Amino acid sequence: MTTLRPPPLIELRHLHAFLVVAEELHFGRAAIRLGIAQPPLSQQIRRIEQSLGHPLFDRDTRNVSLTPAGEAFAETARTVLQQLSLGIERTRAVATGDAGRLAVGFTPTTALRLLPAIVHSFRRDFARVEIALSELMPDALLEALRRGEIDAALLRDAHPIEGAALVTLHTEPFVAVLPAGHVLADPGVPFDLAGLADDPFILFPRNPASTSMESVIALCVEAGFTPRVVQEVPGWQTAISMVGSGLGVTILPESVDSLQLPGIVYRRIDSPIRSTICAARRSDDERPMVRNFIECGATVMPA
Repeated sequence: MTTLRPPPLIELRHLHAFLVVAEELHFGRAAIRLGIAQPPLSQQIRRIEQSLGHPLFDRDTRNVSLTPAGEAFAETARTVLQQLSLGIERTRAVATGDAGRLAVGFTPTTALRLLPAIVHSFRRDFARVEIALSELMPDALLEALRRGEIDAALLRDAHPIEGAALVTLHTEPFVAVLPAGHVLADPGVPFDLAGLADDPFILFPRNPASTSMESVIALCVEAGFTPRVVQEVPGWQTAISMVGSGLGVTILPESVDSLQLPGIVYRRIDSPIRSTICAARRSDDERPMVRNFIECGATVMPA
C-alpha cells in the first residue's frame, strides 16, 4: 500500500490568485480583479513557485506568459477549486438532508398506495437523495432498523418499539375480501360483517411486530363471532388468490382495493377499528434526511 505524501503547503486563496493571473496574463489587471495591490499579489505567486520549486510565469517588462509548468499547474488548480466547491456544496446538502443515501424498508401492504405517494413527493423535493427500498415482513423490518441496515421503516399496525420513534402517517378502514359469487359481494346488498360468521377465513399468523391480526379478530368479535380460520398464509397476495379460488374470505386494509382483480369483491367494514400505517426511525437518529422523509409521509396522506 502506497502512502500519499502531503502536497506543498499552498493556501487556497493563493491558488485563486494564481488562476486570476493565469487568465489575465497581467499582474496589474489581476490585482484589480482580486481587490489587492500588485506587490502582495506578486509575493503570493512567488510563494507558490517556491513551494513547487519551479517558475509558473515567464515575465518581462511587457509580457507575462505561463510556463509549461504553469499551464499544468493551472489545470490542477482549477480542478482542486472546482472539486472543493462541489465537496463543500455536497457536505452542506448532506448536513441539511438535501443529499445522501436513504435506505427505506416497507411491508407489502404499505406499498399499495402510501409508499409510491411518499417516494414521488420526496424525490420531487429532495432530488439529490438516493432512495434504496427493501420489502420485508414486519419482524425482519424491525431487525433491519435496529441493525442500521435501513434508516426508516413503513409499518402497519406496529406495536411500540423499544429504541425507535414511531410517527402515524395514515389510518384506513378494513375491507372484507370476498369471491365474486358470494351473497354479500353484491353491492346492492347491505354489507354486515356478521353475515360472514359461518364462512371459512383465510388469515395470517400472528406477528410479534404487528397488531394487524388482533385488529381483524377484534372486528369479528365486534360483529358477534369468532372467525373460523381454515388457512393461514404468509402474505396478502396469497390470501386474495385463495379467496378468488373460492377457499374462503379474508379481511384486509382498504388500500388493497386498488388491486382490481377478476373474481374478487371488496366490501368496506363500518367500524372505528382501523389499520394504522406509521413510519419508524431509530430514536437516536436525528439526521434531517430521515426526518424529511417521515415528514413528507405525514403530509402526503394525512392520518
